[in-house]
Amino acid sequence: MSVSEKTILALDAHGGDRGLDVSVPAALDALREDPRLNLILVGDQPELKSALEAAGAAATARIDLHHAETVLPMDAKPAAVLRRGRDSSLWKAFELVADRRADACISGGNTAAMMVTGVKLLGMLSGIQRPALMAYVPNIRGYTGLLDLGANLNVRARQLVQFAVMGSVTAKEVEGIDNPSIGLLNVGHEDGKGHDLVQRAHGMLQELPMNYAGFIEGHDIFDGTVDVAVCDGFAGNLILKSTEGLARMLLSEFKAALGKNVASRAGAALAAPSVRQMLARLDPAAHNGAPLLGLNGVAVKSHGGSDRKGLTRAILEAGREARRQVPVRIEASIHKYHLEMSS
Repeated sequence: MSVSEKTILALDAHGGDRGLDVSVPAALDALREDPRLNLILVGDQPELKSALEAAGAAATARIDLHHAETVLPMDAKPAAVLRRGRDSSLWKAFELVADRRADACISGGNTAAMMVTGVKLLGMLSGIQRPALMAYVPNIRGYTGLLDLGANLNVRARQLVQFAVMGSVTAKEVEGIDNPSIGLLNVGHEDGKGHDLVQRAHGMLQELPMNYAGFIEGHDIFDGTVDVAVCDGFAGNLILKSTEGLARMLLSEFKAALGKNVASRAGAALAAPSVRQMLARLDPAAHNGAPLLGLNGVAVKSHGGSDRKGLTRAILEAGREARRQVPVRIEASIHKYHLEMSS
């Protein structure tokens, strides 16, 4: 797909904690920001029409509606999704991608539901056994890609290596990082540290013609030591949620300190441009949108509690992933490095 072509995205409009109150305004914001996007809003059609009318966009040419009878609860279990989720807005959004009527889908639904639906409807790329979620966290010089973020709590060494390849391809193709550096999260930098799983993955990564920097520790993620940090989903989810919580706390404390007295307010006024830039970088909404890598299609997970700004960011991320044909490039790299896994 040429970067100049129209990109069609399917948005699970009811996914997430805030539903249409966030999804419809975010969809309109994304269309304004990226003129190449067209959106299919998936959900209860009468409710979608009312929400669009309330937003003054009832006749927007770049939005289509696709009806879904039900909405999956945020705590839906994978088995329940497969049994009763076929009429849901999440399922219908994935179905549009599977039927090639959309180039990618976005949802703020729960991770397990997205993963089981994606695997069922889109399937896995050849040679890849498990999908992985990837997102970006701020560091002192930009952002570090982090995966997996919770799709796989228990992994094998070869799966960690596949995550490294998927992260490297995504950083290069979507973020434009030439020869991205990869680090494997561990309890120390030394080769002899860590349990057997990371030791075996470390040995495999050293044999590949990638820019593998070796073991990294948690602080290296925020120091910007590598472009992509690899770990299992248990550790990745803890890191991401802790980072988001810390960022919100720091932002709150910083704003309170700036308004504490006259001198603080005067100093804040003088430093306003730099302060705004820093706050924008730390805001979790600024880097919302985690692609579910390894699927035979593009799917982006938005944080369930995302606000309008955060969901807009996830929609734009899905457009970038689709235009760069990330799944095709990941599959080619997996075969190039002979990292295929049997089921």
